[in-house]
Amino acid sequence: MTSEPTSAVPTAPSSPAPQRHAETKHGAAKHGGPVPPAVVYHGPTPPWQLVTLVALAAVALALGVWSLLSVDPERIGGTGLVEAVPPAYFVAIFLSLAGFVATLNLRRHTPMLLATQVMVLVVILHAADPIVHGLPRLQASFRHLGVADHIARSGQLDTTQDAYFNWPGFFDLLGLLSGATGVHDLMGLATWAPLGVNLLLLAPLLALAQRLTSQPRQAWAGVWLFYLASWVGQDYLAPQAFSFLLLVTMLACLLSAFSGWAWPTGSNRFTRFLARGVTRLDPTVPHQGMSSPPPVDAAVLLVVSVGLLIAMIASHQLTPFAAIPILTVFLLSGRLRVPSLPILAAALAMGWLMFVASDYVEGHLTQLFGTFGDVEAHTIDAVSQRVTGSDAHVLVVYTRLAEVALVWLLAALGAFLAHRRRTAWLTAALGALAPLTLIPGQAYGGELLLRLYLISLPFAACLAVLTLVPDRRGALGWRRAVGLLVMGSLLAYTTVVTRYGNDSMERFTPDEVALVDRLYESAPPGSILIEAVSNTPWKFQKYVEYRYRILVPSQQEPGARPLTCNAGNNFAAQGSDDAYLIITTSQKRAAELLETIPPGDLDRFIATCGSSPGWSKVLENAGGVVFQIKGTGNGN
Repeated sequence: MTSEPTSAVPTAPSSPAPQRHAETKHGAAKHGGPVPPAVVYHGPTPPWQLVTLVALAAVALALGVWSLLSVDPERIGGTGLVEAVPPAYFVAIFLSLAGFVATLNLRRHTPMLLATQVMVLVVILHAADPIVHGLPRLQASFRHLGVADHIARSGQLDTTQDAYFNWPGFFDLLGLLSGATGVHDLMGLATWAPLGVNLLLLAPLLALAQRLTSQPRQAWAGVWLFYLASWVGQDYLAPQAFSFLLLVTMLACLLSAFSGWAWPTGSNRFTRFLARGVTRLDPTVPHQGMSSPPPVDAAVLLVVSVGLLIAMIASHQLTPFAAIPILTVFLLSGRLRVPSLPILAAALAMGWLMFVASDYVEGHLTQLFGTFGDVEAHTIDAVSQRVTGSDAHVLVVYTRLAEVALVWLLAALGAFLAHRRRTAWLTAALGALAPLTLIPGQAYGGELLLRLYLISLPFAACLAVLTLVPDRRGALGWRRAVGLLVMGSLLAYTTVVTRYGNDSMERFTPDEVALVDRLYESAPPGSILIEAVSNTPWKFQKYVEYRYRILVPSQQEPGARPLTCNAGNNFAAQGSDDAYLIITTSQKRAAELLETIPPGDLDRFIATCGSSPGWSKVLENAGGVVFQIKGTGNGN
């Protein structure tokens, strides 16, 4: 570890310092000319401090993992994991937070120890699902395994099947991984994906944060805050997680190698207006990205960035369109000197829609563009649809809204303070706000705001830490350290509720997976498979060999109505083969949490319809029950 110098540079906009992490000492330029930087080399950190912090991280990790291993999943209730973890879990989180803040507060910058502290936090806070349950979370994880398995086995892309086959990049990668390793069962990969995705994000998040902030400790604090406030749960085995990783990596590469104005700032009135406006808002921008890599390295990085962009476009519908406004604002603010890149991103994304995914787009025009421009439907209405269900679920939703508001409030305050201190903030603010321009587009299945919050979070987190992490190098000071610890504790304990608030229905049991396996062994190919409530761990094999139907969607709807036997009979009558209806414990938990049907209605449905003409119970275990329906019943 090298010593960290402490320096001071003038705060005036005319400062010639080209450093990316410029430091300011307030009032340095008050008496006239520039003050030469004073460099002070701190002595080595006492070994006992390093040993103590390493031991603290080890204790936090051991205590956190032990606490999660001791959780009884049956105790997980309406507010999620927070009801089942022992008090030692919260102690482990606090020890992890205290260790990071203490490391950040050392007089000497210690990146390796900071990385260790962050990784401990990631394990404790974001690996709870695989440690507690040992199975993939969310039914979409199982479905993604099935799509990848089908593509790998058949080598075919049926673009009329569903949206996944129109954006197959991620699934092709999974198939390639399976074929290269000879491991055809990727259930373990899906189980540990939340931990793996977050660990893979660490390096690109740090690289991006270093280009958004004034000094390394702010960058580390920004990464730390990202993990504390990342409750959306889009880190499972999914195209959006893969595309988000690509997006962060691409932006870090571009800001590292291609930061600067794309044109001479005095060439015309418009460029002069942009340059003067940016300099007034953030005088550090003209001095960022002054050094460039060698031409060969720059060419390689540009090719890599374009490759990441193409991979995003081939893997996910939304993320590439979020990249377009981010690249545009970087270009207009002097942080991207490749003017063709935003144009290329827009052309490739639109070209993919019009040519590669045309079959899907033509069949879903109303779904894709029916609410275009309806901001209220995509914001207020989308939020209000989620503030329904049981009292416990509503509490979780309100807690999520409160956490989002807190993060954005801290980000706004950090931007304001940085503007007053005349230190770096503008690029982070533009990156946080740019994705919000997608709101008028479409609701994206009601999840648009969740995805945009995640995409904006790396930038907002870098702004939020500016409220407490100073621009100077060196220790924070005990007051700022205590304030940062309080902020981190508030976000971490809130995230335990917001991230795992739906854990009672997002988790599955081995019995449920075993029941689905037996269903696939029993049902002939071409059969209609029906789930009573949309929350079943299936489709991970034989993805296109069955026709899947749902009696009750997972989205809450006003005036929930009881299930009727005719609903299953009508589906069974659609095919020549018999239909199979599966009802699992996770479906019951989802119905209770979201109140999509009246309380206890699934049990009544099983008792009533199970004895109806044409219905026969064919499979049952602790995870649920499967009925075979011949389509001849007249139950109601």
